[in-house]
Amino acid sequence: MRRCHLPLPLRASVSNSQHESATRIVEDNVWEEIRNFKKCLIMMFAKQEKDVLFLETVMGFAQQRCHCLIECIPLPREIAKQAPLCFKKAIDEAEDEWSQQNAKKFIDTSQKGLRGSIPKNFPYFHVEFGLYKLFVHVIDDEKQFKSSLGLNVIKGMLQLPEEDMHRRRRYESIEVQREAVKIFVQDWGPFDCTKQLQQAL
Repeated sequence: MRRCHLPLPLRASVSNSQHESATRIVEDNVWEEIRNFKKCLIMMFAKQEKDVLFLETVMGFAQQRCHCLIECIPLPREIAKQAPLCFKKAIDEAEDEWSQQNAKKFIDTSQKGLRGSIPKNFPYFHVEFGLYKLFVHVIDDEKQFKSSLGLNVIKGMLQLPEEDMHRRRRYESIEVQREAVKIFVQDWGPFDCTKQLQQAL
């Protein structure tokens, strides 16, 4: 399962290079840039006949130990169609086991956006199916919520061997990583939104 990360701060915030803990609290210009990168990634993978899921798990506000990370995961279109139902089912099952409250399990953020749907500094799990079907789950109990939930749902959808679901993430050799980066850069080039901005300067 290949995935790429969108770490913060991005290019728009280089002049004010500060630690960001979640996309929920970034400034408007950074928010827009993240969205532009997502659009470009969606177009790039569409050419490969894949749909894209974006995952963000935010925990540890109180300890100030979280760093913003968005995971971008391309999936074959037929499998991606199952994603909304699979994620809802996984959250329902997890919350039935862990939750102490009767809170809404999944909040649709398609209309109000993430920032208009939950307050600042709440731990959350946000999943985007492309750019127009989005859900957030406010994490009720951080001790019980597994930060790997999103990736485990996707592994289940891809029917990866069960042993892969529980063992530690394996690290690939430098050579394998370099080759993966080389392929990504080739695919990304025609869709790189920063090139247009550089030409305009």
